[in-house]
Amino acid sequence: MGKTELPKLPRGVTVRKHGQGETINLTFTYKGVKCREPLSNLEVNSKNLKYAERTLGEIHNKIERGTFVYGDYFPRSARLKIFGNAAAGKTVKMYLDEYIVICETRKLSPSTIGGYKKCRSALASLHSFPASELTPAAVKAWIQSRTTTLKTIRNQLSFLRSALDEAVTDGVLQINPVSLVTASRYQRDKSSADSDYIVDPLSPAEVSALLSSAGNKQWENLFMFAIQTGLRSSELCALRWCDIDFIGKTAHVQNASVVGVIKGTKTKAGTRKVELNEQAMAVLASQKTFTFMKDATIFEDPKTNQPWASADAIRKKAWVPTLRKAGIRYRNPYQTRHTFATRHISQGANLFWLAGQMGHKGPEMLFRHYGAYLKEYDGKAAIPMNSRARMPS
Repeated sequence: MGKTELPKLPRGVTVRKHGQGETINLTFTYKGVKCREPLSNLEVNSKNLKYAERTLGEIHNKIERGTFVYGDYFPRSARLKIFGNAAAGKTVKMYLDEYIVICETRKLSPSTIGGYKKCRSALASLHSFPASELTPAAVKAWIQSRTTTLKTIRNQLSFLRSALDEAVTDGVLQINPVSLVTASRYQRDKSSADSDYIVDPLSPAEVSALLSSAGNKQWENLFMFAIQTGLRSSELCALRWCDIDFIGKTAHVQNASVVGVIKGTKTKAGTRKVELNEQAMAVLASQKTFTFMKDATIFEDPKTNQPWASADAIRKKAWVPTLRKAGIRYRNPYQTRHTFATRHISQGANLFWLAGQMGHKGPEMLFRHYGAYLKEYDGKAAIPMNSRARMPS
């Protein structure tokens, strides 16, 4: 049998014969130096020659973009002594990208990955810095340029710090520069009064208009249940019939739907049993007609007969059209939760009980968001449990 004839070698790809056999080599120019590197342990055949051609193309593209890292392709090359540390040329942006890939490999939730990508965008002014040249002074200047809340800045710096820990591991940095800078030294803590977000609950008249304008019984059930329980939209998306105790009249909230993925509640306090009043139980009785026999999620998108994909899907497909039809000025669906809270505060509810119902560790969050309401209703006597959840007339 004759020897299989190899195709014409691509430009920059050669085959070197030696005592142990043959080796595929790549030839390219990097930083003015002509480089010839072997692709070890690859048999010389058509498939591997095509692989060599693709690899050489990648190298040329990265050299042109300034993102080529010699050690990524040839970690045992003697030329690393010429070009320095294998990762020395990596930019801050490259480490941010690498850290996101690490998080995706760890199977972190889509919402967490999405949050990291937003942090990456917020750090855009630092992207072009070679990681080895990023100084505490540069981080300080970035902090001083921010107009967001101190909490947001800290979250973004935490992401940057974690990403640059990889640069420390690579030996590019001796000390992570983010660890040497304190955000609060250069930015004041913006109080809730500085925030654009305000607590803006629905009035009883608006609640009536909302429910009567829903136009679809399942939308009406969803809105009413949200107002009567204070559940977040993401929790409503994931609530199942098996979570309902019809005898004890409670809903066991233990999951949330984020970007279509069912996950546990964000905090331990978020996993809770919410008491259901008469109106909430009536909603469940009405909703049984639509989804009870499926024995899955309670609330569905009636246009698809599938569980709501996310809180944003509820807002876009049901909430916004209903507000427009009812003539109610726009607020986000989270205001149903504020409606629940402020109603109970106005009725003198025990704040520890209310915090538990809403999934807070304690009443501190209530003071932070509803301080004005608490001041207004301070000293009012608590009302009986069986009447405190009713809508005011």
